[in-house]
Amino acid sequence: MYNNLSTILKSVSKPGRYTGGEYGQIIKNKEGIKCRFAFCFPDTYEIGMSNLGVRLLYGALNSVPEIWCERVYAPWTDMEEQMRANNIPLWAHESKDNVRDFNIIAFSLQYELCYTTAINMIDLCGLPVFAKDRDENMPIILGGGPCAYNAEPVADFFDIFSIGEGEEALIELAQLYIKMKDEGTYTKSGFLREASHIKGFYVPSLYEVEYNDNGTIKSFEPKYEDVPKRVQKRIIADLNKSYFPTKPIMPFIEVVHDRIMLETFRGCIRGCRFCQAGMVFRPVREKNAETLNCQAREIFENTGYTEISLTSLSISDYSCLHEATDKLLEWTNPNKINLSLPSLRADSFSKELMSKISSIRQSGLTFAPEAGTQRLRDAINKNLYEKDLMNAVRLAFEGGKSQVKLYFMNGLPT
Repeated sequence: MYNNLSTILKSVSKPGRYTGGEYGQIIKNKEGIKCRFAFCFPDTYEIGMSNLGVRLLYGALNSVPEIWCERVYAPWTDMEEQMRANNIPLWAHESKDNVRDFNIIAFSLQYELCYTTAINMIDLCGLPVFAKDRDENMPIILGGGPCAYNAEPVADFFDIFSIGEGEEALIELAQLYIKMKDEGTYTKSGFLREASHIKGFYVPSLYEVEYNDNGTIKSFEPKYEDVPKRVQKRIIADLNKSYFPTKPIMPFIEVVHDRIMLETFRGCIRGCRFCQAGMVFRPVREKNAETLNCQAREIFENTGYTEISLTSLSISDYSCLHEATDKLLEWTNPNKINLSLPSLRADSFSKELMSKISSIRQSGLTFAPEAGTQRLRDAINKNLYEKDLMNAVRLAFEGGKSQVKLYFMNGLPT
């Protein structure tokens, strides 16, 4: 690292964003590493450290001895100003090495506003931002996450995209890199060509795209016969057997979601027309109650967190919800651990569920009507009626809640 960095950190807000060294981070001996993987979250530390997907992929990649995955976050504006003024490139949290020295640099594109931040981070690494300008000796730049499903807006900046869930796919990609390096057959173009044969990977440079006058795509054809015409997304078939991090990194500073996060299921049984996640995470796959309970106990013993959040797109649609909460409450109640259920649907909220989530400490409830009239709710396929909402609010107040938060969307069509 740079000698003047300690002085710079004293002059910026929240220097804990940049220091690394947290309890739970994974450090490996570089001598045994064959693929160095920089996992970049194009937002601040507080947001990135709260993202469950990052925790999943970080742990899954590091479960392979020859791969070392490290974390990278976007600096806040004051820190970026200092980095550019002092010629300090973007570095990884674990080793403090320059990100441009890694083999694969991956970006999690969670929302469209990440696009420009990701490009800015590539520039902060000291690398050309356009894929065509990066030579054989430069790392592979990869994009993934929900916004990779429509990769074309940023296709010129990335070498490859991971489409779908990455716990298995990214390991396969890194192992292909290691194999080609060991065999002495690695070239950047050759690697990307081989990677296109792995289900779930899209390499923009291997396709010819024609556009209509209005900017929409006219045709989309592979340049070579061995390149798939259609890229299929990757999914994890069995969540009960897939990797889940039970030794999370403990942040030094306050982050947005500083608690145990348990993933109950992926996908959604609903078909709300505004919801990208409900589409891209199909089909619905659930964890059983026993798996959730074991993971929660292990994370609690490793962290000491006093709140557990059951996460999903719509937690009240989880078929094992009552069984899972019963198992959790057996030991969370004696340990004074709060159990929170975000993403509740008003039409499936019950008195029994209300009593369970109120057992430890009082907290607010959130429901999402999304629109103020039944006509608009019908238009967006939000199958929720006013009587359902009023019943849920009544149950909440009868159960001792003092406030209820409602989510609405502005700017809906019509």
